[in-house]
Amino acid sequence: MTVLIDTTPSVEAALLAKERMVRLAEGVGRLSDKTREIFLAHRIDGLPYSEIARRHGVSITTVHHHIAKATLKLTSWMEGW
Repeated sequence: MTVLIDTTPSVEAALLAKERMVRLAEGVGRLSDKTREIFLAHRIDGLPYSEIARRHGVSITTVHHHIAKATLKLTSWMEGW
């Protein structure tokens, strides 16, 4: 006997995920331009800190600062969601 398990998210789970993504996008939009660019270069484009630093003409320490700042702000923004 074969048992098939439906792993499709429920309508409620899909709606909640969509709402969270909208909230996250709003939070990313509230970051300063430089912080947003650096954060997205790492998280979306997958660039290493050294490459981001080179492209933006900043130190690796500054890249760390921007990513930490973005992470803290977004975590706070998303709290409770």
